[in-house]
Amino acid sequence: MAIASYLKRTSDRGNYSYRRSVPGDCRSHWGKREHKVSLKTKSHPEALRRAAKVNTDFEQRVARIRILSAGKPLPTDKLLQEAKEIVKKEGIHPQQIPYTKLEADIFFNKKDAWAEQYLDVGSGLWEDEAFMRGPYTVAYDILKGRQTPSLIPTLGEATTTYLKINAEKTQRNQHNQLKHEQRVRRAVDQLGQPDEIITDFNRFRARQHRETLKTQNPTWANNTLDRAITILSAIFASAILEYELTMANPWLGLTTSLGVTDTSTSEDRENKRRSFTSEELGRYTHALTHLNQEAQIIGQIMIQTGCRTMEAGGMLVKDLKLDTNVPHIQIKFNRFRKLKTQNSFRDVPLVGIALDLVRDYHAKLDATSPDDPLFPRYGRDGGMDAISALLNGVIRRRLLVSDKNLVAYSTRHTMKDKLRALRTPEDIQHRILGHEP
Repeated sequence: MAIASYLKRTSDRGNYSYRRSVPGDCRSHWGKREHKVSLKTKSHPEALRRAAKVNTDFEQRVARIRILSAGKPLPTDKLLQEAKEIVKKEGIHPQQIPYTKLEADIFFNKKDAWAEQYLDVGSGLWEDEAFMRGPYTVAYDILKGRQTPSLIPTLGEATTTYLKINAEKTQRNQHNQLKHEQRVRRAVDQLGQPDEIITDFNRFRARQHRETLKTQNPTWANNTLDRAITILSAIFASAILEYELTMANPWLGLTTSLGVTDTSTSEDRENKRRSFTSEELGRYTHALTHLNQEAQIIGQIMIQTGCRTMEAGGMLVKDLKLDTNVPHIQIKFNRFRKLKTQNSFRDVPLVGIALDLVRDYHAKLDATSPDDPLFPRYGRDGGMDAISALLNGVIRRRLLVSDKNLVAYSTRHTMKDKLRALRTPEDIQHRILGHEP
């Protein structure tokens, strides 16, 4: 508003005064709702001149109160966002530079005026940590094109930002999201220094950390080490993007013991597991009869179809198709589990023991909706972990096989071997197993 609007006088012959309402967010610090100053003159031109100085003092006091009241610690992402809003509201954000010369001149004059006001208000507060970490200081840094510690997240803040964005993007169920967060926090805890800004981590420190992990965990497989490094790389990549940092990601290319980028796919890593021998598969099939009915059927479906543990255990009632010429299961995404790739969406015929067990089970199934889990005991948060642990326990405790490369998932590899031995056309193999052609 124009300064003239703040001029008041009690009568036509009285002195002018400056009267202006105190902004609502400043009243508790100011102590009153209106600021009133007698200008001690009856001359309108003189009143305007004196009011200009009073108005400048008023606005500087408002700015000082807002700076100090905003000095409470904020997470870096919120601090940066608040600072951006301040300069955008003033119309002086670097991205708001106009195109015409006249408008540009006005823009830069406003920008310089705001910066001068900040420096005036901030005089004497340069040692105040709250002031230096406040949104107005960060706003000033934005105007000057600086990338200062005020704009750079700590490792802890970068981790929080990564988890939030990753959760929105990936949309895991609550159980799997909790597991993911635990893995991330564990990797960050191993690195330590959560209060250190991430630009202090460089390539040398990243390599050093990898070597420390190897030394402290001699039993870790390369894949386990890779996962820890990959998590840290994802956190830093997210921070570099979201906070618009100019640093390089120090973790890139550090997966695998050779220090080169791990280009192996998850399918390649699966191939490290071995198949069941004929004798082991017979014993495993028999051992499944000692489990609860749902676990027995899931195990048999895995044997007869080669599907993954989650694919068998996470089916809904509507995924079972018994009233067709070829009884089959439909493997597709649902609320209990995701699928590995687009090719994992498929129909797989049911045969043998698995078909007999499923028919008997389905006839007695107490389900009220096609969207109910086919196996309620395991169609829940944490259910996939439970069935996997149970089936692997059969191999360890009943079959007494200690070879870690033989797991319940090995039925998939066994089916793959059978299909190859029968010289099944590759395209049919891919359709049954859900592989990329």
